[in-house]
Amino acid sequence: MIIEGIIQMGEVLKSDDPIQNFIEELQPKRRNKQLNVLKFNFLLEEDKLEIDVNEEMDSNTAKKYTFVGSADGSNAAQWYASSTSSNYHLTETLYNLSQIDLGLELNKKVQQILKNFYVDFGEGMKSKYRYALDLEKCITIDKTMENLFEETKSELDNEKNLGKVLLEKIKIEFDKYLKEEKGIEPGDIGLYTIFIDGKPLSNFKEYQNAVIESKKPKSKDGKGNNGVCCICGSAEDISHDMTKTKIKFYTTNQLIFASDVSTKNYYKNMQMCLDCMFKYLAGENYIMNRLASRLAAFDVYIIPQFIYGQPLNENDLNIAANKIVDSFNTVKSYEGMRGLRDEISGALDLRDESSYFLLNFMFFKRSQKATKIQRLIKDINPSIFEKIRISSEKASLDFQKVLGQKYKGAITLSTIYFMTPIRISRGEAVEYRDVLETYDAILTGKKLNKKHLIKNLIECIKIIRLSKDSYNINPKEEILEFYVMRANMYIKFLEYMGCLKEGEGLDVSELKVKDNIKNYIEKIGYDEQETAMFLLGYLIGEIGNVQYKRTEEGSKPILNKINFNGIDKQKIIRLTKDVFNKLNQEKIRQYNEVTFFEMKRLLDGNIDNWKLNKDESLFYLLSGYSFATTIPMLREKEDVLNDHNQ
Repeated sequence: MIIEGIIQMGEVLKSDDPIQNFIEELQPKRRNKQLNVLKFNFLLEEDKLEIDVNEEMDSNTAKKYTFVGSADGSNAAQWYASSTSSNYHLTETLYNLSQIDLGLELNKKVQQILKNFYVDFGEGMKSKYRYALDLEKCITIDKTMENLFEETKSELDNEKNLGKVLLEKIKIEFDKYLKEEKGIEPGDIGLYTIFIDGKPLSNFKEYQNAVIESKKPKSKDGKGNNGVCCICGSAEDISHDMTKTKIKFYTTNQLIFASDVSTKNYYKNMQMCLDCMFKYLAGENYIMNRLASRLAAFDVYIIPQFIYGQPLNENDLNIAANKIVDSFNTVKSYEGMRGLRDEISGALDLRDESSYFLLNFMFFKRSQKATKIQRLIKDINPSIFEKIRISSEKASLDFQKVLGQKYKGAITLSTIYFMTPIRISRGEAVEYRDVLETYDAILTGKKLNKKHLIKNLIECIKIIRLSKDSYNINPKEEILEFYVMRANMYIKFLEYMGCLKEGEGLDVSELKVKDNIKNYIEKIGYDEQETAMFLLGYLIGEIGNVQYKRTEEGSKPILNKINFNGIDKQKIIRLTKDVFNKLNQEKIRQYNEVTFFEMKRLLDGNIDNWKLNKDESLFYLLSGYSFATTIPMLREKEDVLNDHNQ
């Protein structure tokens, strides 16, 4: 069970200092630019706020200032001392801190800050916006806070959004101060944290205890449903409150999933003791910090589950996590595949005699502060990374042998995203089921439906050919012919991965065509019908090459003969006649006569028992056309390179 894997990590990570279990990772740089820490240093005796932006962030910053993210829940009151946004500290943080018991001495200091450094806009405002940092007192500003408030109020037709708009204006003024007085862009600040008299609030033990307490789930429901922990079986400190978790693998918001259908009680579905819950939260935090990655348009967590043995300490776990993420990153990009040839071992070696684990891939989408799971792929052997690499390398070598060394490219996990048509709406992928189904098959070895796969490839080709917008494929960045060749390499890769059944290829020994055509058909493994369409497409490519050179605009009128919505038997017969006439018209029949009659022989022998559907017929036709087109394109590229090197 994945939850057990998370708790396994949490058990290794669990610190004697509980606050360390909740520290979230911060990146010290953004787009290779150094980020800084901004400190709100409230000097109580001097009645002065000091803004310090001089400290550069590093890998220890999150731990140093106890960064634990934001308070749990989409509408939760925000009171943590360290934040990646200035918004909370400009308004609600100090008020919310004043509502928490931090001990007599610290309570007094917080109340003093709220009273002396914040303005109260009155009971009519939501508590989130009622108090705001007094910019007039604390920094240089051209107007009073009262004027800023009245000005904002007068601009709005109703006061529903008054607090939100007011905060935006306060932030604009604060950011202006940072640029003009402190010489720093707000985008160069990675953490905002509160100091009291030169000491980080996050370092006060009373504050840390309050954070730990806030992370504890609510205990039993008060109705006698105590139960036992679903992890360790303990009956002590049991809770079914999962609101503190960020990664949820189960539904708890629908009545049908309740323990009693007539109630909204979920105590039988998932409950843990406090000790296991803290281990879970520590493991969950580690996954989000160390085992998160991205594949094309998808966020993904890679969660190990130790089957026997487990890391002895955090260092062992870090080594395993680094290898997992490095291996995944290697097989998801062309650069990773290419770099692997220089350092063939290393990242992909996940074997360890003392422990053995399986991997779980969780594709997810962030929705506010929740995590929506798009696909969960479980129990994957880490050796899958090596299998992907080998299959990709085999497919690449196959195509280099038939197209020449100048043909570069590799099938990666990212390639798969661009071999499946996905509509993009508001910058996000929708209708992504097919691509995640393919990832599932590759990682687990399941079989894919080849006819459906080719249907998707044809849709992608139409996006390029017809320059369709709002898809994951950019027609301006793709050359149709090279895309079709890559699609064939993709199919070969899937065959090597065991996701597609390899067909019984045609015996090419009797095929009377050029050697490079024969080699391609044999290497790819086309059968008679696929070969017939490939040869027909090849002849269209030869006609297109002549037309391209002859016309000033470099057009290929022959392509207008191809129906990109698919080709049935009648259209194949009609297209064959058109191709024969065009070979005569372009005066190249004598160079392609043998190829034409070989195509016609295969076509006539199969047309009455035609098994290819209209998408498959079109795909193999376009494969032949693209082969005939890319060969001279690659040759020109080689000639240019040779001239350059001489």
